[in-house]
Amino acid sequence: MTDGGGSSGAGDTGTETATPTETATPTEPATESGTGTAPATEPGDDGGDGELRHRFDSQVDFSSDQLDLEFPETEFLQPASTSVKLKVFGRDLRFDDRAEHEMWSFETENGERSFPGPLIRAREGQILHATVNPSMGPHTVHWHGLEPDPRNDGVGHTSFEIGGTYTYQWKPEQGEPGDANCGTAGTYFYHCHVNTTLHAQMGMFGPLIIDPVAHPDYPVSPGARRAFVDGPEYDIDTEAILIPYSLDPRWHELGHAAGLSGEDVGLNRFQPKHFYLLGGELARRPTGRERVWGLSALRANVEGNGRKPTLLRVLNANYLPNLIRITDESGAPARIAEVISHDGRAYRDTSVPGTPARPIAEAGAPLMTSTLAFGAAERYDLLLRPPAPGRYRLEVSWKDWITGRVVGRRTVTITAS
Repeated sequence: MTDGGGSSGAGDTGTETATPTETATPTEPATESGTGTAPATEPGDDGGDGELRHRFDSQVDFSSDQLDLEFPETEFLQPASTSVKLKVFGRDLRFDDRAEHEMWSFETENGERSFPGPLIRAREGQILHATVNPSMGPHTVHWHGLEPDPRNDGVGHTSFEIGGTYTYQWKPEQGEPGDANCGTAGTYFYHCHVNTTLHAQMGMFGPLIIDPVAHPDYPVSPGARRAFVDGPEYDIDTEAILIPYSLDPRWHELGHAAGLSGEDVGLNRFQPKHFYLLGGELARRPTGRERVWGLSALRANVEGNGRKPTLLRVLNANYLPNLIRITDESGAPARIAEVISHDGRAYRDTSVPGTPARPIAEAGAPLMTSTLAFGAAERYDLLLRPPAPGRYRLEVSWKDWITGRVVGRRTVTITAS
């Protein structure tokens, strides 16, 4: 798939065109061997009046009865602009502290089996297909922060738990300039929602980015992209993602269904011993089999150098609160980060009802900071705006969620030029 800006993004798998299917015609039911497709209607169930009945008459019926569908059908399948195929793998992976841990995650057809899962990049207003082929037991793919219909949301017990194959289909809402109530451009992630607490810790997640539509009133400079439809431009070349992740080795000795039968396996006691910064520049994710994508350094464009600012996407993929501090070389706080959106929602000036809600920086109130505190699953988009060339330090701290004590730290260098 394409990255929405003319360059190839990490985890791209090419664009495919799907063929619409007829969903009103009953199909072959799943067999005990796991082949075939479960019907949306029950053949022969005509109630005596000759009309077929839908298998799921209501969302309650669907939520109660869908788990036995080994190969569920994607209803009302439409041609897709972006398609990706995801498989599930389990491997021992070595991290940058030389520790090895069993990890489960997603891979695409290239078979590289890296962690975190491949980047998926879609565009507002366009249909995405993601076909999942699980292993090691049933899994789902939940699109965290987006709101597909229940069949495609991937939340266990309200959506399908996939044992065979399923194609998720959804279309992110298109943004409109000045409208604070629509649009989905921003940073998200996808993860398994079966035995969620364990499976996410085992590594079953990956970054998801929604790019905005191109609006004629907001042209884009060469080599740049907008963060949202009428938002600021940023430099594609230095766009990066930072993913704090902490790891409890004891959890990585558990099985797929640990704790699901009511037994206490300790999933209410998260005691991480390892702390990692995952990610890096999106255009330069390293390739190769069984690799961990670790963040070691960042670049930032200096204002006035002819390039747009660097966009740093922040995704908290662990169960502890995190704190980011940015300092200059002397250790003094450096307010070079402009916060432009949170959880896929742009910060806008909504102080005057009935008028366009402009981005807050355009309204004269940019959110500039040297610190950022955030919790599990939160995402922030930051524009880095260093005033002059030099080096800065970005420190990430992990805090105990009860005591607030710092239990881990990692630091990377930001080189401004």
